[in-house]
Amino acid sequence: MTLRSVLKSTAPSIARYSGIAVTLARRYSGPGIIFVLHSVGHSFFPDELLSCPLPVLENALSWFKRNSIRVVSLDEAVSRLEASATDQFCVITFDDGFADNLTHALPLMERYEAPFTVYVANGMLTGEIDAWWLGLVKLIRIRDHLEFPELGLRFDCAAPLSKKQTFNRVRAIIEANWEAALGPIRATISANGIDPPALARAIGLSTEQLQQLADSPFVTIGAHGVRHINLARASADEVEEEMAASRRLLQDIIGREVNHFAYAFGACGPREAQIAKRLGFRTAVTLQHGTLFSQHANHLHELPREPLDRTDTPSSLRCKLAGIYRAYYSTFGEPVAHL
Repeated sequence: MTLRSVLKSTAPSIARYSGIAVTLARRYSGPGIIFVLHSVGHSFFPDELLSCPLPVLENALSWFKRNSIRVVSLDEAVSRLEASATDQFCVITFDDGFADNLTHALPLMERYEAPFTVYVANGMLTGEIDAWWLGLVKLIRIRDHLEFPELGLRFDCAAPLSKKQTFNRVRAIIEANWEAALGPIRATISANGIDPPALARAIGLSTEQLQQLADSPFVTIGAHGVRHINLARASADEVEEEMAASRRLLQDIIGREVNHFAYAFGACGPREAQIAKRLGFRTAVTLQHGTLFSQHANHLHELPREPLDRTDTPSSLRCKLAGIYRAYYSTFGEPVAHL
């Protein structure tokens, strides 16, 4: 284990028991928080944020219940923000539209009477999604050595830890230079016989499963785009079409309104937020760190979310609710996360 991973795993406990969390919470903790998950499968994923084991989610739900933190729907969260309510609450959301959101997450959430939102990328149903990250995950899982000659990169990734590190490094390279890096990485994925759209179809919701999920009184279906593209890098016309088409197609499938949107990759600027608002979405969520404050009632199309993942413990959950992660990632900047 590296020094960095040790510090990362112990920092929440240090913050909690040293009193740092209490001090920062006075400034950075709002009454609510939105958590984001993806799959709740049990397989090993080099991308730890992509898969949260079901027992981790259950432990979190149990902890929320013991600490009187109510799990509410997105619509109730908005009502609470607009009313400047002070009782502590959280919202649970799932991105992309994995089949295990129905088969694994729904029974657990129903048992805890916990509402949740699933943001569905239509391409998970149809195969239109450019799920390069799923291809990258599989590539790293099956290979002990990786090379991207066009980028001058080589990775040794035989052990689980090195596979996680490789995924994080490659993802950081893509985020830093999207146009130049993504093409060669896609080419390497394809050269290894990996078909990302097929992977998405295999683990994504079917149309029938989506209908079943939407029929639960605990579930809100939200839109997540058609192709799961980085909207901040798309033209305004593409952004509007992705948002509008995703909503339209989902409404046709589930037979009810879709009022909430999640930006793919959390990629959002003022332009995307304005388009989401103009199209009539009630809320739209990002991947900015932070808790919810009453001021967010005026910024409903740029709401922050914190990940809920396999590394979470009561200490890290308490720190997220206290806004510690917002303080860290904003370098102790503005507590209210918005664009």
